[in-house]
This record gives sequence, C-alpha cells and structure tokens, in this order.
Amino acid sequence: MASNSPIFIALCLVIVVLVLNAWTCKGVFGEEAIKKSCKPWETFGCISPTPGCGENKCGEVKRPIICAASCGIGCWCRGSLYRRKRDNKCVPIHECLL
Repeated sequence: MASNSPIFIALCLVIVVLVLNAWTCKGVFGEEAIKKSCKPWETFGCISPTPGCGENKCGEVKRPIICAASCGIGCWCRGSLYRRKRDNKCVPIHECLL
C-alpha cells in the first residue's frame, strides 16, 4: 500500500484519533476524586457526550447514530438505568416520571 494513498491516510487518522481518545480518558487529573464521588447506582467511566449516545436519560430516545470518538469522563448510570433530570438520580425507566 502506498504511503500517500487515501486509504492509508484515513487509516493513519483513525489510529491517531483512537490513541488520543484513550489517552484523554486515562489521563484526566482528579480521576480518583471523581471515582469516589460516584453513587452506588453509577459507574465510573468514559462515554461519548454525543446526544443519543452514552448514558440513558429520562425523556430522551436513543437513536442509532454515529457517536463521537471523544469521551466524557465521570459517573454514569449503570446498565439499563436512566438519569432523572429533577434529582439527577439513576432510576429504572418506569420511575422517570415519578
């Protein structure tokens, strides 16, 4: 494969983005303090901040879209729980309107 071909250049860009993404998630200062602040129903991690991607939120429908390669580090609702806006708690979907 020639080093100036469009496929080679695109592949190099993808590799750079993936490496930077992994570095940003792992290299955030204060990571331990954030981990300690997570509630029992939350998990610490790095997820896409793109709307429709990442954490479930009450009243928002997830759509099958392409998610950003960047990530937001923090405490996120576990599994099938949803973030309720009024009190910022993670709840089952049937408690979203309560």
